[in-house]
Amino acid sequence: MFGVTCLHFTDSQTFETVIYMKVLRYISLLALLTILPVLAFGQEKGSSPERIKRMVESMPYKDIPLQGQFSCSELSNTAMFYTESDNGAIVQLGVRLFSDGIRKAYDPVIISFVERLWAELLLRKTVQGQSSLLKEYGVRIVLGGYPLGSGSFKKLSQAVDLINSMNSLTITTGGTEIDMFMRNAKGETLHIYIPASRDLLFQYDKKEHEELLVRELKESRDSYKTTVPSATNLTATDNGLLASGGDCYMIDSLKNDVFFTKSRTVVFDSAFPEESMRNLLMGAVNQSKLEGRTLDIRLHAYNKDLKDLKVSMSTFLGYIQKQGFKLYTGSLGRNGEKCQCLLAMYHPVYNYLHILSLSFTPHQLESKQAVTLKADLSTFIPQHNIKNLFQEK
Repeated sequence: MFGVTCLHFTDSQTFETVIYMKVLRYISLLALLTILPVLAFGQEKGSSPERIKRMVESMPYKDIPLQGQFSCSELSNTAMFYTESDNGAIVQLGVRLFSDGIRKAYDPVIISFVERLWAELLLRKTVQGQSSLLKEYGVRIVLGGYPLGSGSFKKLSQAVDLINSMNSLTITTGGTEIDMFMRNAKGETLHIYIPASRDLLFQYDKKEHEELLVRELKESRDSYKTTVPSATNLTATDNGLLASGGDCYMIDSLKNDVFFTKSRTVVFDSAFPEESMRNLLMGAVNQSKLEGRTLDIRLHAYNKDLKDLKVSMSTFLGYIQKQGFKLYTGSLGRNGEKCQCLLAMYHPVYNYLHILSLSFTPHQLESKQAVTLKADLSTFIPQHNIKNLFQEK
């Protein structure tokens, strides 16, 4: 799955204990160590992301509107720049390359990144400076088979000419690199190759992005759209249940499984608390089972000023679902009555991971009363860091 070979161990119980303890220790250490290189102060409400602030400060045109389009002849006589604002602060500065129709039809994060990148490139003014920035970002702009500054691709405006005349656009995602491919009626082609990285694609640093995530969760009105799956392609589990799915994330025990009884009904029973909770997290259980469940979330974040968060389970999972994450679950085992499950939320386009560790009892699972479940959440973990963890011997 995603080019990662699943590991195999003969002693599955020992493996479960050791690997998940490594996961939790690693996440805690990651959150602690990465505080150091981040800015000392978080993004306050009404302030621009630091990346955007630096761009605005570098613009030779100083009367930049808070929202809307403007020209800057010092950088380009043809490019139309624009800004977007939120809470009274500029959160996007870019060059208007794409129509409203394209903006609606394609991933807005990718479109915004390319338009923001174009503004940064024009700020460099020379092709040499622009090529240096592209190399720094790991981005390649290839016109007719030539990267910028080579062959017949002598200046950035040539790529804009093709964008303006294109009659087809495809964006390929799902790996470590995003390929934006454009072609015009003459058969001329333009590729923009972009590393699939949160750090690059978003205008927010990780600390700012955490604050945005918390704010969006608090404001979200999304609810989890559950779908009871059909009982097909089932395999037997060690405890007498049946499971469908089978795709794993990094390790064999972190899967997209849904569990069924021998009579082919979805498991939701205190006799199988871990499997039942995993079914709930995967959206395989009727929506009514989510009602009255609140998550009391302790955040493991760069920003130590962020407070613990309480949000309904349906809202949390609905928000994650709307963002396009792929979900995988695992069991952390039991300690007396207390059970613990892990939810891995992987974004296949932006290539990062959230991990939720959830504690509960069998009684809380089946309770008809409102219940609050304790959870720990680590956010925006780069996939390569997780890969390094599981490559350890």
